[in-house]
Amino acid sequence: MKIINVIPSGLGAPLGWVLVAALAGGVALGWASGASGPWQISHLGELLALASESAVVEELLFRGLLLWGCLAMARRWKCPRPTGLGIVASSLMFGFLHLVPEGPLVAPGADLCVAASQAVLKVIQATLFGVVLASLVVRSPWAARPTPACGVALVAPAIVHALFDMLYFGPLLLAGGTLPTTYLTGNHADMVSMGVSTLLLFLAVFVTARSCGRPSC
Repeated sequence: MKIINVIPSGLGAPLGWVLVAALAGGVALGWASGASGPWQISHLGELLALASESAVVEELLFRGLLLWGCLAMARRWKCPRPTGLGIVASSLMFGFLHLVPEGPLVAPGADLCVAASQAVLKVIQATLFGVVLASLVVRSPWAARPTPACGVALVAPAIVHALFDMLYFGPLLLAGGTLPTTYLTGNHADMVSMGVSTLLLFLAVFVTARSCGRPSC
């Protein structure tokens, strides 16, 4: 049986940097939270559930409906470089929607200056991550196929998204820590994980742009 290649050619290096960004950010997040106990394998199920659920739901929404909607509008309006515009627009919305918390927007008693800086960093971090994931979709050989075959283009970003979440949240959860209900904790130490992963994601996006040889990109 023919093996389906779901990773577009030329994107291996950017994906490597994405996973490095996730691991570096995850180690920093675990350090910032003070979760230094021995890893508990019993929390692996929680981590897998978290990563798989967010990957499937968010990829269907953001790289499925939202990205294709942005691409369709950009082409209908005859915008220059519609593919790039669709990628950026959908990724920005992906970034801003990461500020929507499960509870209060800002943690109680948080330093508001630090929380504001975290908000900017989180939007940038998630937007950069979204750019790489959207690039996986538009450069997939499956993207141009009719429905439902075009859905195979979402397999690669879903896998990368799940791996990113596992590496980013794994050190914290497996060490017995708990995830905060908002990214705006106001904790100076929490900015380290965002800052490190954001810098590495900048590199991933740069390598992605360099590897993109299509005029529409």
